[in-house]
Amino acid sequence: MKKVRKGFALVCTLGLLWGVNPALTQLTLAADHKNSTSNLGLSDEFFQSGQYFRAARYAFAAQLENSSSEPAAYSRISRSLVRARLFHSASYFFIRTLQTKDDASIRKVLLDAELLMMQVGPDLLRGYLMKFTQVSQYDLTNRAAFEYSLAKAALLEGREQEAIAHLSLISKKSSLWPFALQLRATAYAILEKNEQAKTDFKECAELAVSLPESIEESENESIKRNFSLEVEDLQFRCQAGLARTLYQAGEFDQADRAYDHISKESFVWTDILFEQAWNAFAKADFNRALGKLVTYESPSLKFVYNSEVDVLRAQSYLAMCLYDYAGQSIEQFESRYTSLATELKQFVEKNQDSLVTFYEFGKKAYESPLHTAQQVNRLLNRFVRSPYFHGLVKQEEAVASEKIAVAQFDRLQPGVDHSMKKGFPGFLNEVIGWRLGSIRKLGGAFVKNSLLDYHSVLISDFEKIAFIKLEMLNREKQSLISKKINPNVGERTVGSDSRERRSDQYLWSFNGEFWIDELGDYIFSLESQCKGPRG
Repeated sequence: MKKVRKGFALVCTLGLLWGVNPALTQLTLAADHKNSTSNLGLSDEFFQSGQYFRAARYAFAAQLENSSSEPAAYSRISRSLVRARLFHSASYFFIRTLQTKDDASIRKVLLDAELLMMQVGPDLLRGYLMKFTQVSQYDLTNRAAFEYSLAKAALLEGREQEAIAHLSLISKKSSLWPFALQLRATAYAILEKNEQAKTDFKECAELAVSLPESIEESENESIKRNFSLEVEDLQFRCQAGLARTLYQAGEFDQADRAYDHISKESFVWTDILFEQAWNAFAKADFNRALGKLVTYESPSLKFVYNSEVDVLRAQSYLAMCLYDYAGQSIEQFESRYTSLATELKQFVEKNQDSLVTFYEFGKKAYESPLHTAQQVNRLLNRFVRSPYFHGLVKQEEAVASEKIAVAQFDRLQPGVDHSMKKGFPGFLNEVIGWRLGSIRKLGGAFVKNSLLDYHSVLISDFEKIAFIKLEMLNREKQSLISKKINPNVGERTVGSDSRERRSDQYLWSFNGEFWIDELGDYIFSLESQCKGPRG
């Protein structure tokens, strides 16, 4: 049943019962309009005097009295709640303003678009900005939110050149600029425009260092701390992007140096160890690759999940014709991941229609100890510890804090009903419920898509392992044939202590002990067993 406003429903009912004539109905509606105009005027006065919650409350009353005042009222509520630091509550009225399609009201709320996007995340607002706004409605300082939304959508749909065009229109003074640089660099890298990608990744990493200094003094310590963690992660992800681009360009030595600039205290570092191993593999430095990979066996990194580590380890041993070691890596891979692949598939199929279930699944892993023996939680660590999911959990906490703040603001308002189920506070509670739901659905979609992606990676890794098995059998066959032809070929030892070393490198026998200050710096000292071009 279509919801009607109380004032209009009352007039219609009285007309039916007592035969009120149309002229009286018009007079009643005119009175409502007068009250609505009066409430909007009071809302403006409170807004100008810095009483933002009262301003929002009077604007809310105005739109209840007359639907024609909705655009102006929604705009005023949105802008008032933003200034009251109730960003998640404001986001609802921001979206409702856009949906009115009223140009004047939309232009007013768009002044807060960039700030709101930084606080509630781009995914909530992106679709609405794209559907209900035009570039002509933005001023130059707030155009960033619109261009960033268009660019993100274009990049997700594989339109990299279009994404670059939108991102290039964002002002360098915008808070979104460092994030725009990361997106633009990614688009350039996908197009293999390596020089442009390197330039943007470098600038992104440099800008991220100074971003925490730009946060307002009025922000609380929790917001400052979360923002600092986010931009630190951005810095290292851009540095990793630079290294990946150098790898893509075949500049392996430069890539290795770029990777070395990522702090070991960063969560990003746990992934780039594997990438450094690939970089060494590309240079045929298999001992270096194996040294990087063995770091994942350290108790300090047992929380890390990456099935490709075992695949690359097997490939490295295969490249050196160390078939026994390659076989051990294959057995380790199969024992670790066979049951996990089945478990993932069953979970996704069982819960595919419940995004909230996926969110709770990810959040449970996020809130569990980092170091865990549970294979599924180790897998989930790869993405629930990411800035995106971390941000969603923190947004959920911020929404809960807003609910408390609404109750506190309400108690300060004189002469009104303070029941949290009535009036403006009651409606804000419904808004808060809507916002919690939107966070959980976004988080659920993220977890679900990540699980599907990693399941695909697992299937691909099983295929790679199968290929390595076949290649090992083929090489062993060729080796047997070679021995029959030339039985005098001697055996070679596996270990070698005659590898050339730099003056700052030392040779130690490895017995499974890991030293924290040496993590990531191990190099094996194995001699290839290959004989001839293919072994």
